[in-house]
Amino acid sequence: MKKYVSLFFLMCFLSVNGFSQELKHIGKEKKNLLSVALGYTYIPKGSVPDAEEADGVFIPSIGLDYFRRIHPRWEIGVMTDLDLGEYVIFEKELNRKNALVATALLAFNLTRHINLFAGGGMEFERHHNLGVIRVGTEYAFKLEKEWVVSPGFFFDFKEGIDTWSLSVAFGKEF
Repeated sequence: MKKYVSLFFLMCFLSVNGFSQELKHIGKEKKNLLSVALGYTYIPKGSVPDAEEADGVFIPSIGLDYFRRIHPRWEIGVMTDLDLGEYVIFEKELNRKNALVATALLAFNLTRHINLFAGGGMEFERHHNLGVIRVGTEYAFKLEKEWVVSPGFFFDFKEGIDTWSLSVAFGKEF
C-alpha cells in the first residue's frame, strides 16, 4: 500500500511540475500582432466610372493591422485598409477613389486558429466620408518564429453601401 501512495504522490508532483511549465510558457506568449494585408473588396452596388449601370466591382486593397491580446481569448485592434481603385455608386451619386477605411475592433479567439471580429470606424474619401460597421473572421496559420499568415473574410456596413472583402494578412507577433 505504501508503494501505491508513494507512486500517487510522485504522479501528482510530476503533474504539478508539468502544469507549472505550461503556465510559464503561456506567460511568455507574445501579446502583439502587426500585419500587412492584401485583398479585394467587392462592392455589389458599385461600378467602374465609365459604366452606365451598377453591376458590381472588385477593388484591390492593401491594409495595415495591429492587435493586442488583452485576455487569452480576447484582442483589441485597429484595421486600416486602402482601396486602390475608383468606383461609382449610382444609387447614392457617389464617386469613390482610393478610400481609406479605419476601424477599431474587438476580436474573439473562437479556437486557436479562428478569430471573429466586430467593430466600427470610418471610410475616408475626398468626396464624402462614411461610417462603417465591420464584422468578419480570420483563420490564423501560426508559422515559425512568431510569423502568422491569416486569410480573412470581412463584411462592411457603410450607410447602405455594403461591401465584403477577402484578404490575406502576413504578420509578426511580438
